[in-house]
Amino acid sequence: MSDTRTFKITIFGAGPIGMALAGALVSVGGFDICLVDQMDELLDPVRALKLPVTVCVARTPDNATTPDKRKSVLVGQDLVVAAVPDHAVAEIAALAAEVGVHYLDFSRATPAVLGALQPLAANRAVLTGCGASPGLVDALTADLIGSFPEVTDLVIRFGALPRFPTNRLGYGRIWNIDGLIDEYLLPSTAFRSGRQVTLPSLEEYERFTIDGVNYEAFMTSGGIGDLGRMPRSLQNMTFKTIRYPGHLDYMRLLIDDLHLRNRPYVLKGLLNNGLPIIEDDVVLVFITARGEENRQRVERSTLKRLSPALQANKFNALTRVAAGYAAYLLTLLRQGALPDRGFIDHHQIAVDPALKSAYLSPFLSAESNPNTQF
Repeated sequence: MSDTRTFKITIFGAGPIGMALAGALVSVGGFDICLVDQMDELLDPVRALKLPVTVCVARTPDNATTPDKRKSVLVGQDLVVAAVPDHAVAEIAALAAEVGVHYLDFSRATPAVLGALQPLAANRAVLTGCGASPGLVDALTADLIGSFPEVTDLVIRFGALPRFPTNRLGYGRIWNIDGLIDEYLLPSTAFRSGRQVTLPSLEEYERFTIDGVNYEAFMTSGGIGDLGRMPRSLQNMTFKTIRYPGHLDYMRLLIDDLHLRNRPYVLKGLLNNGLPIIEDDVVLVFITARGEENRQRVERSTLKRLSPALQANKFNALTRVAAGYAAYLLTLLRQGALPDRGFIDHHQIAVDPALKSAYLSPFLSAESNPNTQF
């Protein structure tokens, strides 16, 4: 694959992440982008941004989405991106496999998605979970693990938070509410005594301070990608979501005390109607690893804070970080710096060049030395 030719990409989903990815790619040149969505009015925000991209409606004149209509927009394309809700990812994955184009999405791969993509990986590059978490957090985790001869314990903390919280939850509509509810209600995957297990979310609460700001963290589902790549020496691993103090108590009130765990549609309605859309947010990644080095027990942490200044396009930090990391991977693929077939593991990605790239470096603040209290 040559860096000199135009790389043609079709992005299914013209929501914030699809638009942000398109904007990141066209800003550096060398990409020809087509943005696709189900209805013409959903493409109006793309037109308002005046991005130099092609837009396409995936529905036929009788308002039906057909496989032929979707396949037609992939003719002559190099890669398809699934920037769609999680429940629709498997459909785009199957389409990519049928047409035979490279593939990228932002979701943690499910068995259905992996099954659809397995035949495609024999001939094309497949990149799953290419956002902030999963995605960038996996590359940061691999980088920290790589500094140890042997790692035994790992705690991965990730959060996207309002930069200026104003309500009791200390939260708002930053990403997808469906995804947020899944994080809180579905079980969390972890390692205990060297074995992969599932544990209840919202447990193993902790508090810590970074640069004078207090945070809390607790177990949630999702977050990290390929657990099979964890080192054999790993005994314990936990993934946690970062929030401002008090958030968990209010969520437990809703989920447990008001019994909304079994009525997620009511919880979704409350959060959608009650929480404001957050445009000025901060993304925090705080990872702690413990292991052995020279027969000594050693603990190391890495902290990254990403918070772009608010701009006219109103993409928040989480959206831009996710799009920026995906754009960096697509640039590597276009340049021939990634394999052109097979599943691409985020543990293969050198994280320092990614953070220093034009896609992510404007958002990265100076690294802090956190004062952690457990």
